[in-house]
Amino acid sequence: MKLRKWKVSLIAVLCMTLVAGVYVPGNSYKAYAAETVNARDFGVRAGVTSDQSAALHAAMKHFYDRGVQGTVYLPAGTYYVDNAVRLHAGVSLVGDGMGRTIIKKTGTVGSYVFGNPILRGNNDLNATVSYLTIDADRTNRAARGLGQVGGINIDADIRRLTLSNVEIRDTTIGALLRRTKDSVITNSVFDRTSGHAIAAGHESYPVGEFRNVQITKNRITNSTGGSGINLSRAAHSVVTDNEIINSVQQSDTYGGIRIPNGGEYNTVKNNRIVNYPRGIFLTTGARYNTIENNTIVDSRIHGILVESNNNYFRGNIIQQVNTSLNPETIRLSNASSNEVSGNRMSTYSSFRNFGIRVTGNSNNNQILNNVTSTSGTSVSIEGGSGNTVRGNTNTR
Repeated sequence: MKLRKWKVSLIAVLCMTLVAGVYVPGNSYKAYAAETVNARDFGVRAGVTSDQSAALHAAMKHFYDRGVQGTVYLPAGTYYVDNAVRLHAGVSLVGDGMGRTIIKKTGTVGSYVFGNPILRGNNDLNATVSYLTIDADRTNRAARGLGQVGGINIDADIRRLTLSNVEIRDTTIGALLRRTKDSVITNSVFDRTSGHAIAAGHESYPVGEFRNVQITKNRITNSTGGSGINLSRAAHSVVTDNEIINSVQQSDTYGGIRIPNGGEYNTVKNNRIVNYPRGIFLTTGARYNTIENNTIVDSRIHGILVESNNNYFRGNIIQQVNTSLNPETIRLSNASSNEVSGNRMSTYSSFRNFGIRVTGNSNNNQILNNVTSTSGTSVSIEGGSGNTVRGNTNTR
């Protein structure tokens, strides 16, 4: 009887051990012992400049080849890759934190640091990348005459990708996700990009191939070109609470947030955009997008530029502090049936450019209850017909 009781107790302890969570060292991420492997056990080595992608894939295949979900833990250190890292369906990748676990580009292969994933015959990727840095080493590679690449380039049709607490730095494009759906990019950092930090879609794909993606609470800094977030062909996606901040102006004409090529039914809300040529830019074909409660600081060309129809601009704040910049704060050009309401401008004392300017074939817009701040023209209707202008005030 005593022996039987001892066996029952041992089984109970073992079951509790298997169920209980264990903490990955140096990380708040909670993983389960039965579902996590250490990449170093599969030959991945830190601090050596040879390509580690094959060994990293071997760790992912530990789960993928058995058809089960799992997590590959990559301890603190710098891991160099030449060939693109390819996520595997159902397998997540977690490090010890941004700036601690670093996957860095090396060699001469012209691929991005991360490329198209390995799927299972459908588009369900179901993978999370978290708590690590992706470094394309763009600046150093340019100085050495090597090809410059981006951070992530996924052209495949995928769904359920999560990027959380990831730093993507020193890249051309940060994350290029052309056909991504039902996914999340959150609490991540994009620094020193020469192209778009986050880019969706492509002209060769239909509208909605990038769909239902949440881009929230990210920080985009020190871009030298492109848009902070470029929602080409995007649909039903939400961009909220992001900080898109340049320390100096870009020399191109992009926007902090840009919706080109027919992007539709997207929500852009509560973002802060600083030092972009255009704060928010909707090009021809973008429609039924809601742009509200964003703060745009020190644009060079336009605070908001609209070249499309049937969009909503509500409660945005446009601030001009830098006296060397003299943009049009809101411009509608060949844009019809838009609502521009409750937006507020705050400018330096000698600002004289247009508050709201409507040009070209712009018809049936509602321009209501906005507050401009200019010694120039508050609201200028220079083209189109059927536009309603009511309740707008100027603080000068």
